[in-house]
Amino acid sequence: MLKTKIKASKITNLTDARYFSAWDVEYVGFNLEEGTDSYIKPSTVLAMKEWLEGPKFIGELGSFPSLEFVVELVDKLNLDGVQVGTFCELEMIREIHKQEIPIIKEIVWSENSDWDDLHNEYDLLSPFVDCFLIDFSQNNFSIGMINDFQKQMQEFSAKHNTLIDISIPINELDSFLEKIEPYGLAIKGGEEEKVGYKSFDEVDGIFESLEIFE
Repeated sequence: MLKTKIKASKITNLTDARYFSAWDVEYVGFNLEEGTDSYIKPSTVLAMKEWLEGPKFIGELGSFPSLEFVVELVDKLNLDGVQVGTFCELEMIREIHKQEIPIIKEIVWSENSDWDDLHNEYDLLSPFVDCFLIDFSQNNFSIGMINDFQKQMQEFSAKHNTLIDISIPINELDSFLEKIEPYGLAIKGGEEEKVGYKSFDEVDGIFESLEIFE
């Protein structure tokens, strides 16, 4: 059992998928936005899912999917929900919601991001979105760079289910979770060193720190 929920994002290989599933993560996400880094074919996702049980399976679809594309993938791959990108418009999110498909809304933090704008976006989208994911890691924001944001992050996490993707030193992980109380954390997968093999030394430390012994 873990202290917080985990979303494993951008999973591209069975080694990663089985590793994260063994740690009882809440979500395993597959990037299904063709033409982008870490894209994985739907047929590969189907094959991988046969080896996995436990987590919810999320299709990561980017900012501009068509409703037909979303519905087809969810049905074909038997997904438990979708993640839409930063620029996915409200109308599309509403349409996906009408199909009773759970939605994670990704928000990539940048130097131009504004907490007031984010607050407004949360309030606007929250009736249709099951969970938000704030990605600080894509633009290389470290935990030290967002110390001034902790009050706002705490407020958002108290109001909405919020996953946070950021690099956190293991010795600061407990403190971060206690201060912010997020819904959970997001951790990205990576390439295998060779087929069927990958070192998880760094991620092992995170999970060992989060593990609760019953």
